Amino acid sequence: MKMASLAHNVKRPYSELASAYDQTIGWPAFHRARRAFEALARRYGLRFRSAADIGCGTGLFARYLSDCWGAPVLAVDISPEMLRVAEGNCSGANVRLLRQDIRCLRLPGPVDLVTSNFDALNHLTGEGELRVAFQCISRNLRPGGHLYFDLVTPCQPLGGGTTYARRMNTRGRQVTQRIRWDRTRRMISIFVAIRSMDSPRPTLEVHRERAYLFAEVGRWLMDAGFVIRGVHDAATLLPATGCPARIIVVAQKAGARATNRIRRMRSGSKAGLPRVGEDGAPGAERAPGENNCQRSKMLRACEK
Repeated sequence: MKMASLAHNVKRPYSELASAYDQTIGWPAFHRARRAFEALARRYGLRFRSAADIGCGTGLFARYLSDCWGAPVLAVDISPEMLRVAEGNCSGANVRLLRQDIRCLRLPGPVDLVTSNFDALNHLTGEGELRVAFQCISRNLRPGGHLYFDLVTPCQPLGGGTTYARRMNTRGRQVTQRIRWDRTRRMISIFVAIRSMDSPRPTLEVHRERAYLFAEVGRWLMDAGFVIRGVHDAATLLPATGCPARIIVVAQKAGARATNRIRRMRSGSKAGLPRVGEDGAPGAERAPGENNCQRSKMLRACEK
C-alpha cells in the first residue's frame, strides 16, 4: 500500500480508528495494563478513593478502576471520537468523561491517583510539553497522591529495527499499522490505514509519538514535586535495569516541605532517575482490584 496515494484521504488521529480501536488494539493493551497495575499497586501499597485516567481513550482502564477499585474516576481525553466510544464502555460506571488537553489539565477537584497508559504521554511531542504536563498533573493531585504511567523510551522501541508493520481485522474493517522509528529525532511515526467493506478507499491517520530518556523524565518529575518510588520494565515488571524499550513509573506527590527540599537538591544536581525498585517489596496481600473485579459484568463479559 502506497501511503502517498492516500494523502487526499487523511483524517485526524483517532477520528476513524476510534470505532475499531478496542477490537484491534484496545482490549489486548488493556489486559496487559491491568495485569501490570495490579502487580505494582500491590507492590507499592497503592490505595485511593478517587482517580483520574488521562489519555483515557475508549475508557476501558477508567471503567476498570471504577468497577474493580470502587473509586469515582475522571476519564480525560482530547479526542471526541474516542470519548464517544468511552461513553458506551463506561455506561453505568462511576466514571465522568472530560474532554481536555493534558498540557492544561484542570480537574473538578484534586484526586488521589492519576494513571496514564497506552503511550498516552508519548503523544506529547513538542518541546517541554511533557514537563508542563507533569506540573499540571501535580496540581491536580492531593499531597501523597500517586502518578502511575507508562512510557516508550529511545532504547530500541521497535525491537532494534526502524520499521514495523502489522495488519488487524475486525467486523468489516481492516486496520494496517506501519510504524517508523527516527532515532535521530527520537520520533515514532505511526501510519494507520483503515479499510472498510463499504468504502472503496481506505482512510489514513498519522500518529506521532516522542520517545523520552530516563534522565529527563526524572528531572521533570522532581521539578514538579514528585518522589519517584519505582521504575519498572513494562515487559517483565522487574525493576528497570539497562535500557528497556518501555517503562512503567510510579511517582508520589510530596508535601510542600518535601517539594522544597527536592528543588533545593535539584538546583545543584544533574541526577535524573534514582536507583529504582528499592521502595516497596512484593507482598502477599491481594490488591482490592483483584477481589472486587468479580462484580464487573462488563469486564467479565468482554474477557470471554
